[in-house]
Amino acid sequence: MATTHSIISLVVGKLSDLLLQEAIFLYGVRGNVEWMEQELKRMQCFLEDADAKQGDGRVKNWVQDVRDIAYDVEDVIDMFIFRIAPLRKGGLIMESRAISESRSTYGIESIGGTSSSFQDWRLTSPNVQEPDFIGFEKDMETLVEQLMEGELRRCVVSLVGMGGLGKTTLSKKIYNNEKVKKYFNFQAWIFISQEYSVRDLLQNIVTSYMVISKEELKKVEKMNVAELRYKISENLKEKRYLMVLDDIWKNEAWDAMKDALPDMNNGSRIMLTTRNKDVALYADAQSSPYELQFLNEDESWNLFCKKTFPKQDTSCPPDSQKLGGEIVGKCQGLPLAIVVIGGLLSRKETKEWEKVLKSISWQFVEGQPQIYRILSLSYKDLPYELKPCFLYLGIFPEEYEFSAEKLIHLWVAEGFLQERGHETLAEVGEDFLIELIQRSMIQVAKRNSSSGIKSCRIHDLLRDLSITKAMENKFLEVHHGNTNVPSSRARQLAVHQAISKYVHFLKLLYSALSSAVVIHPRQR
Repeated sequence: MATTHSIISLVVGKLSDLLLQEAIFLYGVRGNVEWMEQELKRMQCFLEDADAKQGDGRVKNWVQDVRDIAYDVEDVIDMFIFRIAPLRKGGLIMESRAISESRSTYGIESIGGTSSSFQDWRLTSPNVQEPDFIGFEKDMETLVEQLMEGELRRCVVSLVGMGGLGKTTLSKKIYNNEKVKKYFNFQAWIFISQEYSVRDLLQNIVTSYMVISKEELKKVEKMNVAELRYKISENLKEKRYLMVLDDIWKNEAWDAMKDALPDMNNGSRIMLTTRNKDVALYADAQSSPYELQFLNEDESWNLFCKKTFPKQDTSCPPDSQKLGGEIVGKCQGLPLAIVVIGGLLSRKETKEWEKVLKSISWQFVEGQPQIYRILSLSYKDLPYELKPCFLYLGIFPEEYEFSAEKLIHLWVAEGFLQERGHETLAEVGEDFLIELIQRSMIQVAKRNSSSGIKSCRIHDLLRDLSITKAMENKFLEVHHGNTNVPSSRARQLAVHQAISKYVHFLKLLYSALSSAVVIHPRQR
């Protein structure tokens, strides 16, 4: 529904520009264009109240119709502007009138009211905080000991736990520990994910972590999997190394990597994170997987207070403690849930907490569903203008580290940002980015020398949420170079595949020519 609101804002802007800049070409249809502009504005006013009634099937159907006609109008405007085809005089006008009149047919004509605005929101401070590290101190101490002590054979130290428990956060903290850095004379971090290319993973190790000349780099780019494995193995034979393989899902992924990691009986270690204990045992049956536990009550409360009241030295006001405690209890010690709900509540008055508590009354069960409601609630709480910006993050592959500046440019190009006072679109985009960070919807990956945000990433569970919501709204489709034909109604199409392999897939895009296509090679 938020994407419908956003696309209508974009289309209204285009229609206004059309009326101003292309008046000479609108002879005979200007009245229709003006009517379309006004009708879309009226539809836009209905959408925010319709959001509160999104469980009503009639409202949902009407919103889908509005979205589809808005997409069609945008396509016609674009064709007109580029002189590909004339603006249709009647078809879309009649269709729009039918949808407008159908409000009465559906019995939803009473939906309306004043549209809330993001205009008045201003950031109080540009200094955003990195994700907090609470509750892992003992885990870190134990795992560092396992890496640096014990057998000389190449052991696999596996960190096991469900999504959102903090495996990647903890393993990165260990990877950057000063004692660990001094002990190992070679370290590499490789993210595996569910969709991986063996060759890309191996090439990443060589090009990102090994010292090679420009001439060698050219040779590496032409190497096959066997040659890459041999080069890595030969390079590591003289080193005590630490290799982190983050987020392994299947045994096959371990099989693809193990032959490149030699055992020289010198204390080298492989650290593996996974949601599947069987994968950990398969990688090294002699080493007991380290199962990461949920945060206890005190740790959960401290993390919650730190995220919800960042300016109050982590203390929670007395009048918030009872409701806060109940909300934290719903998170069941899952760090990601606590961080996200804390980010949500940090933007609300305490009197609104009871409503939030009622919205997250869910049963804790194993797997993803136990966190999905909290993540969905955080998405629903986003201002209208921010929702399409969040959904757009689904175009990036898992664990992709994207440039903050590039993301803002993409938001501008897509028309998600509107001018606000004397601010430039880039400044509005920066505010939007920081708001998403403060809500813990995305994470800061790197900062520049002036402490500004250089790059970001999104947790895979939040990425899954963005893709799910985007698909529901026909806003985005993500493909991995498979043979599924893209939907002709999806507005964004992301192809996550090695550049050398996606050419065949492009043949399928003729059914989605109206979509914006974003192709991401695997990150190196």
